[in-house]
Amino acid sequence: MMRARWLWPPWRRDLGEATGDMTTSTQGDTGGASPITVRTLVISQHEAVRHQLVTYLSRSPSLAVTGVAFSAETIIQTCPDVLVLDLSQLGNAELCAAIIAAAQMGARLIALASLRDPHAEALVVQAGGIYQLKAAGANGLAELVKTSTTRPGSDPFIVGALA
Repeated sequence: MMRARWLWPPWRRDLGEATGDMTTSTQGDTGGASPITVRTLVISQHEAVRHQLVTYLSRSPSLAVTGVAFSAETIIQTCPDVLVLDLSQLGNAELCAAIIAAAQMGARLIALASLRDPHAEALVVQAGGIYQLKAAGANGLAELVKTSTTRPGSDPFIVGALA
């Protein structure tokens, strides 16, 4: 499967205008170190949460981070290496759509939940993703994003069953 070209930086202006509430950040200082390598898309329905996650993850010089409200089309258009998905206010249909879109693009999935939901956890884990409670805090999230790219990908059988 051919992956779409990542347009970072700058973020595609037409995509930002289409979603109307995009948050982007390139605050991480590479200090002459290796270039940004892990394209990370943060999806959250909560603007404040999305902004905080983007700001926090952008501190890592090896991450290129942007954030938007949920849209399966955005996942496909941006073709991230890692999708950080805030499960707050997302139903099963949106979670399944995110899992399918991430699998189509070859993106690793990290799902963040406020409360443990065994059904959502099973969907994420069976699709090869990481399910983490927000109570664990943001400490280590950047490292989790970086190391998730070395984990095995999604299970095509499980993802196919969601479609």
